[in-house]
Amino acid sequence: MKQKTILTVAVLTIFLASIITLSGCGESTQVGDPDPKPDGETNAVVELTLYFSDDQAQFLVAEQRDVEVEDKEDTSLVASKVVEELINGPEQQDLFQTIPDETKLLGVEIEQNIAYVNFSQEFVTNHWGGTAGEAMTLYSIINSLTELSEIEKVQILVEDEVLETLGHSDLTEPLTRSEDIIK
Repeated sequence: MKQKTILTVAVLTIFLASIITLSGCGESTQVGDPDPKPDGETNAVVELTLYFSDDQAQFLVAEQRDVEVEDKEDTSLVASKVVEELINGPEQQDLFQTIPDETKLLGVEIEQNIAYVNFSQEFVTNHWGGTAGEAMTLYSIINSLTELSEIEKVQILVEDEVLETLGHSDLTEPLTRSEDIIK
């Protein structure tokens, strides 16, 4: 009787071990990109025109930059990349950043050709002030975004709220491009 019990326990142990081992077989779960691109498909490269301040904070100067985006047809995605690159600052030595340090982009939405650009509080609290500095900041964003054909106006938001002003300019309504400030 003892031998029968030992044999039964051994058979059950082998059976359970086999089930546990085989349960790992079958479909594997992928770690990493949950939506991989088909073989050979990569991110699209888009040429952006970004505007940064000259050394006198009187004019904006265009800087061309090639960047990768997942979908170049998605205007919100491309617009977000424009603002992120503005936050990163210019590559050219003779140009100057226009967006305050530590500012974060919280999002960009496009509705009826208006880009709603939502920044973190640092956009206001870290801004250097002054009429010229304010103009450089605002029109750097507006002119860079209106380079995209789907965007005609820009509404600046901070923490999901419309600003009344950054100091001098009325920001309660969407703003349009200014060619006069471009060098």
